[in-house]
Amino acid sequence: MKRSHSRGQTMVLFALSTLLLVLMVTLTLSFTMKVRERIEAQTVADAAAFSNAVATARTFNNIAIINRVQIAHAVAQAGAASLVSWASLYRAQLNAARGGYSDWEWPYQLNVITGCPCAWKSSSCARRCRCGNKGLRDLGNLQRKLRMEDQRVNAVFQSYEPLFALQMRGHQLAQNALYLAQQQNYQELKDAVDSQRFTHQVLSNINPGANATDAAWQVPPIGGVNKDELTGGLACTQGGAVCDVPATVQHAVNAAMGSRGFHFVTWRQDLDYVAHLANLAWVINPPDMVLVEVATQGTTHFGKKGRQMPMIMPFAPAITAEDEGSILYLYNHMANGGGAPCPAAVGGTEGVEASLVSSGGMLPTPEHRWTGGSDPNPYMRHMLMPCMNPVSSCPGIWPLFLDYNLTQLLDGGDNNYGQPKNFAVVQRNLRTRTLDPWDYSFRYRFERGSAGTQFDNRSFQMADGTPNDVQTAMATGIAYFHRGHSVAFHHWSEPPNLLNPFWRATLVAADTDQSGLDDAADTLDLSAPAAARTLRALRSVGYRGIQ
Repeated sequence: MKRSHSRGQTMVLFALSTLLLVLMVTLTLSFTMKVRERIEAQTVADAAAFSNAVATARTFNNIAIINRVQIAHAVAQAGAASLVSWASLYRAQLNAARGGYSDWEWPYQLNVITGCPCAWKSSSCARRCRCGNKGLRDLGNLQRKLRMEDQRVNAVFQSYEPLFALQMRGHQLAQNALYLAQQQNYQELKDAVDSQRFTHQVLSNINPGANATDAAWQVPPIGGVNKDELTGGLACTQGGAVCDVPATVQHAVNAAMGSRGFHFVTWRQDLDYVAHLANLAWVINPPDMVLVEVATQGTTHFGKKGRQMPMIMPFAPAITAEDEGSILYLYNHMANGGGAPCPAAVGGTEGVEASLVSSGGMLPTPEHRWTGGSDPNPYMRHMLMPCMNPVSSCPGIWPLFLDYNLTQLLDGGDNNYGQPKNFAVVQRNLRTRTLDPWDYSFRYRFERGSAGTQFDNRSFQMADGTPNDVQTAMATGIAYFHRGHSVAFHHWSEPPNLLNPFWRATLVAADTDQSGLDDAADTLDLSAPAAARTLRALRSVGYRGIQ
């Protein structure tokens, strides 16, 4: 049999197989790089959205702490008012004791009137005259001591009350400054999430030149959804999480009432008046005495006199301190060397009270009163700046503060109780980046002499002419309130608020709330209108999820 001398038949098959193998490897690398680019874009978007959420949570915690500092200033005002009212009760006790001793002069005056005219001829008249004069001298001396002590205390009041007024108004100025600091932080946050500042910062960390594809990144505009999620407006008239001016200050006043803490402010009792008892014992020496009775008590609050927690506006109309009680006074005529037929001892009890009202000028008016006296210039010393919070505390004295939107809180879980979500969008222009070896880019033609068609694996156009050369990734973050538990107490049911700094951040799906998908479409309108239209079309046929 004759042997064929033809060679190379397998070379053709080998070449075709090698070409097919190279094509498969290249396609695999190309698809892998597409997936990698998609993961990179999504990672950048996730980092930006999480940064937005973290910045929101930190800003909310900062606002909550500042609100607590404002409340601390209010509690400090209450403490200062407590001291003034407490000290004023001592003046009330001095005046009440002096008035009581004055009221008991009549039996000794009667003995003087009936005894002295006939003292020269009757020993009985002489005894009445002597004991009557002795009693009047002793009672007059007791009243003189009490008057001198009141004058001493009044001099102290005159020197310190202007400083007290300065301190009270200084606290108000500090509260206003804190509100301005809140506003600055809040406005910076809104500007940052609206302009995608954190997305820019994430991309700025990419080392220029280290990767030829890095130049293709871009940060598109996203509309106003992020800002709308934060903006609650004046008196909570908008749908965002934070109100520039609260609709009501009642809950903040309640928090301040609960934060007074120290019993000297909340409920002054017997032991708090030991100093009064000691001073009275120093002024009135035995065998005579003036004692503070057990029932003496006092408190300081942010309501009107006799009404600590007003249920109707205006809330916090004033800082009101009230002290009341009674004293027991005694003049021991017999022990002081007096004799019959005058009373051996006289005395009794007298009610005492003192109050201080620091208000905005009306409803209620400023006042500083105590038994037997009052401040002649209450408006000069005890009037504070009114209507700093014009909605629910006018003409009250509560300061402006940033508040959580209670109307959104009442909407319930469908709106995440008003907790703000945010969107971050990042894009990569595939056409502008450097061509990789496995990115096909060539021109092919099927007719001789024709220009052919350019095939670029980096980008192409869809059937309707929509370019697909820009890769878009979107991510959603949320700032949420979660207090957890402390010791044996669980706080799972505590609603979102800006009084406690327990805000946290995480990534969520765009449809985390009822309006999430619509908000996502609105966010994509400016940067990826085709994606926005697609999302709305899916929504129209019942699509419920995005991630």
